[in-house]
Amino acid sequence: MKKLIASLSVWLFALHSFAGDSIVLGSSTFLESEIMGEDRPFMVYLPPTYGVSENLYPVIYLLDGDIHRFKGFVGVLESLSTETLDKQVQESIVVAVPNTNRSRDLTPSPMIEWKFKNQILDTFTQTGNAKQFRKFLESELIPAIDAAYRTSQKRVLVGESFGGLFAADTLLKSPSVFTDYLIIDPTSLWDNNYLNREFNSSGKVLNSKSRVYFAFANNSHLGEIGLTNYKWGTTFASSVIDAKKGMSQQQYFENETHGTVALLAWYNGLKVLLPFTK
Repeated sequence: MKKLIASLSVWLFALHSFAGDSIVLGSSTFLESEIMGEDRPFMVYLPPTYGVSENLYPVIYLLDGDIHRFKGFVGVLESLSTETLDKQVQESIVVAVPNTNRSRDLTPSPMIEWKFKNQILDTFTQTGNAKQFRKFLESELIPAIDAAYRTSQKRVLVGESFGGLFAADTLLKSPSVFTDYLIIDPTSLWDNNYLNREFNSSGKVLNSKSRVYFAFANNSHLGEIGLTNYKWGTTFASSVIDAKKGMSQQQYFENETHGTVALLAWYNGLKVLLPFTK
């Protein structure tokens, strides 16, 4: 296992009470990755009972894991997993993985000009490195987390937009790396319907026992681009749900857009994938 290097623990979210105590949300650290050829930062949240029990905990890997998404996601998880909101989901460790090169690592196929019906949607200098990034997660980061913390066999991948595209591609290519997938409004428009083409060519039989929760937003305000992304995304989700015979589900949030759907997706997805059994 590659050497896990812990940086100085930082206060990610601190509020001072009248007594002068601090509320610490987690710690920041990094891993020297030989696979990626760079230092990869990540943040870790431990549930409230971690220090006073010998329990094993599920681990949630949060893509696009910047400080703001980390704070928001952990806030939802901790509220749902404690008596604050009637302990609806399991307490879990969260590992947030920030981007160093988002378009490079989260896209599964190389593309310099991303087009839809001859319209250029975006241009990139690097894309198509999802396979290598997945190898980093599987061979370096996950073993490092399992060695450092009391982890159970339950492992959840959370991805939104490009992160949702990456998570969906992982479900097709290496489904057993994670036991559960929370896929939020994936960029299904990528590479001319990449996900459905890959499913039809190699993913018709999803043998893993992984469960999947798909969340989709209403992006009709984007016209044909938004409608097509939704159509291709839900077609892929329906194919996965049919193949997995009831182990997965999808949900549409009519009043949310691509930029606002995450909070409700986290709330509902966690309750589906990590329900607390009393």
